[in-house]
Amino acid sequence: MIHGSIYKFLLALSTATLIITACAPTPEMTAEIPVTGDDNFQNNDTLAVESAADVVMAETLLMPVMDVPAPERTLKDSDSSLRANEKRVLSGDNFLKNLYERPFTSGDMIYQPDIDIRTVDFAQDDQFFYFTITLGGMNPDDWGLNGIYGIEFDRTLTGRGDLFVRTTAPAGTDWSADTVLILTDTKGDVGGPRPLIPDTGFKGSGYDGTQELAGNQSSMARIDPSNPLAIQIAVSRALLDNPEQFTWGAWADNGLRDFGLYDYHDNFGLSAAGSPFRDNPDYPIGAVYSVDNTCRLPYGSAQMGSTIPGVCVTLPPVEENKDDKPIVCEPPYYLINGECQYFG
Repeated sequence: MIHGSIYKFLLALSTATLIITACAPTPEMTAEIPVTGDDNFQNNDTLAVESAADVVMAETLLMPVMDVPAPERTLKDSDSSLRANEKRVLSGDNFLKNLYERPFTSGDMIYQPDIDIRTVDFAQDDQFFYFTITLGGMNPDDWGLNGIYGIEFDRTLTGRGDLFVRTTAPAGTDWSADTVLILTDTKGDVGGPRPLIPDTGFKGSGYDGTQELAGNQSSMARIDPSNPLAIQIAVSRALLDNPEQFTWGAWADNGLRDFGLYDYHDNFGLSAAGSPFRDNPDYPIGAVYSVDNTCRLPYGSAQMGSTIPGVCVTLPPVEENKDDKPIVCEPPYYLINGECQYFG
């Protein structure tokens, strides 16, 4: 009987416990989120943000000044508009010397004022070289400056271009790198075996590489705020490896626009290229068309008596003009900085 009573008591106690447990509120469970990354995830995220900031800083280009310094030199090119109505030029084109005065279409010789370089101003400051290419006018058929414009550098002083800074017409008067491309010659074959001398049949790769802009290796372009017909190109000294000497010349090209074919006279013969001179048997312009360039000016060395290929030839200074009469230069010599310089 005792054992039966104990059994009944234990059974009742067990039943009561089950009832209490069932009626008690269920504890709120919090699901555990698995960690799938590094224990230092938050730190890595911070580092990623800092790294992105570093990349942005690395890509921030050195800016040219808004007010370009006064030009130290002005290179004057031939003016093809003078005989454009006759579909010919007076001077400035010398195919054998890689000098082109051809702001005309192929065959029908329609004048392209936006390819006719009139002047190029050169200026500098501690960080940049500045080039202002002034053109003859807007393209009348498709209003605007529609060519590729640029400055070709020869830092080896051999006549062989080794770096070309080119741009299409910038969008406005603020400096921007959006339209700028830096072309390089990875094989050293621009101009062929004999720079600025036709190497007929030579097949090189011309300007076949590009150089990225970063930091102080900078170049930008804009429309001259004071002249809608002028394109300004700023090239940092660091981009050129801080040279002490170089020569430079300007280009405007809306014809072949193929920098892999530089120099053009290595890839086309006289008859195929044509001529802008009406009395030339190869007239009119043919395969080498809608292009204008200049002879080159030196930086860091004297122009007078220079033996560097491609440099503008300068006549000896005239004797002092006691009567203050204007200096008159006969084509193919043109007055530049008080000197008669050759464009032929």
